[in-house]
Amino acid sequence: MGISSASAQSSPGAPSAAPPAPACTLSNGGFEEPTGLQGAGNLKRDIPNWRTTSADGAIELWGPGNAPATGSEVAADSGTTFAEINGTQPSTLYQDIATTPKTVLVWRLAHRARSASADQKDVVRVRIGTPGGTTTQIPLGQTTPDIADGGSAWGHHTGIYRVPKGQKLTRFSVEAVSSAQGVPSLGNFLDSVDVTCSPPCPKTKVPQRVCDGWGLPLYRVHTALPARNPHGRPAHPAPIGTASDFLLPRPAR
Repeated sequence: MGISSASAQSSPGAPSAAPPAPACTLSNGGFEEPTGLQGAGNLKRDIPNWRTTSADGAIELWGPGNAPATGSEVAADSGTTFAEINGTQPSTLYQDIATTPKTVLVWRLAHRARSASADQKDVVRVRIGTPGGTTTQIPLGQTTPDIADGGSAWGHHTGIYRVPKGQKLTRFSVEAVSSAQGVPSLGNFLDSVDVTCSPPCPKTKVPQRVCDGWGLPLYRVHTALPARNPHGRPAHPAPIGTASDFLLPRPAR
């Protein structure tokens, strides 16, 4: 059976040492620092930017040469290193990032189970909000907040969070919910975590479509067009696209 942690819990109250700059920057999202790690089970308490709710303060990192721990090599989704959220116990990995109120925060991550089968799935949830009170997020294309992936390949997930008015510090966290193996210290690989922000939907006095369905600003795609169209009038940019065109989950590497 799996191991569960309460999804309605409040986020840990202690903020990171200092929010990074510039605003809306999540650092070390690929867990490539510290460098030079080999094999599985590297327990570290000094990983740049990341914090954990684990009672021992340790975050587990995996590098190349990890086959002895799983029976077959697990390659990182990006770079050479990735994290196991269930390091010594079910926990939450998080960062506090500086944010500009009313912006639209877009997050991406890669998740994988510590199992040999696509059917044996580990589950995590993304929680975002103030350092003292995050809420669960529902990824794009899903109806529930559970991010469930098997162990045969990395799954890629994307979501949107609108930064409330007055919120200049935002906690992004990934919470271990369950492990297919049912062992508290095994499960939930995490890699390629990324956060970007877009300005809020602009206000306009002229009725027109200025945002897409997710509230992100529309943009014009400028392509190489002839100086004049067949009718002799100056050519215009290509049709309006949407900022959300960039939000699709990244393809598996």
